[in-house]
Amino acid sequence: SSVLFCKDGNFKKFLIKKVPVVGEKYLPSICGFNGYAHTVLAIMFRFIITPSVVYDREILTLKDGGQLAIDWLYPKYKGPQNLVTVIILTGITGDSQSEYVRETVNELFEKGYCCVVFNYRGRGGVKLKTARTYSATNIEDLTEVLKHIKTKRPNSPIAGIGFSMGGTLLGTFLMSSEQEKNKHLVTGILISVPWNVKQACKNAESSWLMRKMGENLAHHLRSVVVKNKDVIFKQDNDRSLDYNIIKQCNTIREFDTAYTIKIFNYSNVYHYYEEATLSNKLHLINVPCLCLSAADDPFLYFRDIPVNEADEHGNLAILVTSCGGH
Repeated sequence: SSVLFCKDGNFKKFLIKKVPVVGEKYLPSICGFNGYAHTVLAIMFRFIITPSVVYDREILTLKDGGQLAIDWLYPKYKGPQNLVTVIILTGITGDSQSEYVRETVNELFEKGYCCVVFNYRGRGGVKLKTARTYSATNIEDLTEVLKHIKTKRPNSPIAGIGFSMGGTLLGTFLMSSEQEKNKHLVTGILISVPWNVKQACKNAESSWLMRKMGENLAHHLRSVVVKNKDVIFKQDNDRSLDYNIIKQCNTIREFDTAYTIKIFNYSNVYHYYEEATLSNKLHLINVPCLCLSAADDPFLYFRDIPVNEADEHGNLAILVTSCGGH
C-alpha cells in the first residue's frame, strides 16, 4: 500500500488528478521479503532488462578549472522550444549509465522530454582536473550546470529528479537562495532521500548485509581518489589528506571523514551530515516537489521520513510505500 502526505490544497488536488499513481495500490515484487532484498533485486532486474542509452556527451569546464560531463538525450521528434528539460541527479556513486538512470531516461524519452544527466566530478569516466569532487550539500557545480542548460535551451522550463544523495543535493538546491532568486527549477522529484543522513550512515553499518552494501559504495568512492591521486595530492593545498587512510576506508562515514569534509571545509563529519539533512528545512522549498520513500528503505527508519512536515507544507508531497527498499 501507499500513503500520500501533503497539505490539502491545489498541489494535492493536482497530484490526485494528474498523477494517478499516488492513489493506486502499490504491489511490490513477491520476491522481496524485506527492504534490503527489494533494493538488491531491483538493481539486478533493471540491470538485465533496462535498454542501453546513447547520449550526446558534453564536457563542461567549471569556473575553478574543474570539469564534469553532462549527458544529453534529446527528444525523438523536434518539439516546441518550451518543452520541459529534465535534469537527473544520480546517487552517491552513480552516473548516466547506472541502471536506474537509464530506466528513468528511457521513460522520459518515450514521453518526449529532453533529458540531461548531471555526472558529478570524477564520475562517468571523466578525470578530475582539481582535487575537488562532490558532496551532498555543495550546489556550485549544479548551479553552473543549470545556467549552462539555460543558455542552450533558454525557453525550456527545467525540472529536476534526484535519486538518494542526488535527491539530497536537489533538495538542498531547492532550499537555496540561488533557487529563490533565479528560479532555475520549476519543480522537483526526490526519490529515496536519506532524510536523516547521520542515521542513514549508521544503518549502512548496522548488519552484515548492510555493511557489504556500504563497503561497495565506499569502494566506488575511494576509486575516484585512487584514479586521480596525482591531481588530488598535487593540489591538496594543506587540507591534510592522507592517501593511505583514504584507500582503506570501508564505509561512507570513514570516506567522508577522511576526504569529503576536508575538501568542503566541514569541522567534522556530523556537521556535514547535519547540513545534508533536509527534514528540518522543508519550509524553504518554494516550488512543487514530490518525494518518494519506502517505509522499509534499509538506509532509514519510517520515523525519519518527515510526513508531518509534508502535511503542513503546500508545496511538498511525500508518497510513502509500505515496502520497496532504497
